[in-house]
Amino acid sequence: MLDKVVFFIHVVRSGSISEAAKQNGISASAASRWLNELEESMGVSLLKRTTRKISPTQAGQRLYDRFTQIHSEIDDIFNEVQNMSSEDRGTIRVASTPLFAKHYLSPIIGEYLTEHPSINFVVLETAFEVDHVHEVDFAIRANATYRGFQDKDSLLVKRSLLREPLMACCSPAYIEQFGEPKIPDDLKQHLCLYASTLVGGNRWIFELEGECTSVEISQTVEADDSEILKNIALASGGVAYLPVSLISKDIARGHLVPVLKNYVSSEFELNLYFKPRKYMPARCANFKDYLIKRVPEIESIRKKGIYDGHASASTSNLA
Repeated sequence: MLDKVVFFIHVVRSGSISEAAKQNGISASAASRWLNELEESMGVSLLKRTTRKISPTQAGQRLYDRFTQIHSEIDDIFNEVQNMSSEDRGTIRVASTPLFAKHYLSPIIGEYLTEHPSINFVVLETAFEVDHVHEVDFAIRANATYRGFQDKDSLLVKRSLLREPLMACCSPAYIEQFGEPKIPDDLKQHLCLYASTLVGGNRWIFELEGECTSVEISQTVEADDSEILKNIALASGGVAYLPVSLISKDIARGHLVPVLKNYVSSEFELNLYFKPRKYMPARCANFKDYLIKRVPEIESIRKKGIYDGHASASTSNLA
């Protein structure tokens, strides 16, 4: 019965019976049977099903609200007991932006596994917000911040991992063909490469003498991976607005050139998000501490390699 109620909770969260079945490792037919048996045993309809969506009935919403609190308390009890073990074991689920996953998270997980071989990792590479944060232990998301920026309210705990400036850039061949934007409003007439996950969407923010200018750029290419945008810019496909460390080598080599240099750009910020818990599982708490410690260390080595024109053998693949 409890398994069926937990499955019902996952259906409400995901809005999909098939998705919830996948999360719980059961077949679609078993999923439908579980829901029917749960409704029959309670004597009330719990879900409204249409061709477009699934939503809880009034009774289903009450069950969801009440049992979600109990489920959280059960998790706390399990975590409290598991934390009494001296050995880290179990699975850590992380949702991360592609940029962070490739350059930071993958080497950190590799290091961590050498010391904690009983830990398993599930990595979801996505630049978008994880709608149902209950399905992961940590989410790493990117924002573009600027003077006066206010992060939206969230029930999650937020820890900043790193910040660096953004820079508008394009290839010399692009400038030769289309000219160079001199003021932010000029971007409306240019081909612009758009990172869908940055705050403001397709609005880029520039500051000059304390005054911020927001410009709605012409959306030529939309992507959720900054490296894709950089490669398109290198191929003269348009103007991109990217983290400085990602493009420094290409600028030093003359493959890309900065534009709107008189303006102060937004900053690129990567943050770690996780649920507030009375008892975080020891495996998660230990990995969180290790992650927060290692990111600035890797970033320092990475930037040194970028700006000095060389990188050590162990970190050259991060640049």
